[in-house]
Amino acid sequence: MKSRTEPKTRTPRRIASDTRGENLIEILDRARDAASDRVRVLRKEEEADAVELPADGLDLAHSLEEVEIDAGLIERCEDRLRAIDDAFGRLEHGRYGICEKCKQEIQIKRLRVLPFAAYCIDCQKKRNERRRPGEGEVDEPSRHVWTPPDELKESVEE
Repeated sequence: MKSRTEPKTRTPRRIASDTRGENLIEILDRARDAASDRVRVLRKEEEADAVELPADGLDLAHSLEEVEIDAGLIERCEDRLRAIDDAFGRLEHGRYGICEKCKQEIQIKRLRVLPFAAYCIDCQKKRNERRRPGEGEVDEPSRHVWTPPDELKESVEE
């Protein structure tokens, strides 16, 4: 269940000459390197967790569980690498570190914590408020909650 394709890595065509630009490139480079290293470690762990046959059912089940956990972690790291790759794309087009909504600079502190952030803290808070569970397009089906018929309500209360 391993995903064998690693997101492509690229270096920016346009390299900013100011200190902020250099900081942005450094942030993305470090994040990409850390995520790539984590994927390599997890893949080694995944291989080590695979039990060799013949094995009893319990060993096999435990091994499968460990491999699945590793595969899930690898997938999350690869998603992070893709997000970092998208951030490099924004960097190439001069949009990295600029909020997609308000067009103001995103604080370096935020980018150090979340290198692929596309929104400043205020705009992200507003986006999160709009996305409460049960609201919006993504969670539309969860808005319709089944209500039991009156006959069933009475029998439960008794």
